[in-house]
Amino acid sequence: MTSRKPLTNDEGEVRELVREDFAHAVPFSALPGKLKELLCSPERTVVPDDEPKKWKRTAA
Repeated sequence: MTSRKPLTNDEGEVRELVREDFAHAVPFSALPGKLKELLCSPERTVVPDDEPKKWKRTAA
């Protein structure tokens, strides 16, 4: 089995995804039932932060 590059670097930044990454993607419908239940549970509700995040501007 070939080793794939990690999706994040040491700083936690996500690298650009390539075709190979999408080729290994699994549709939600193909996940095991227990995992689907866990991912859809009401306890996984997203709560917004109190303060908005400050984004860095990059040169265009």
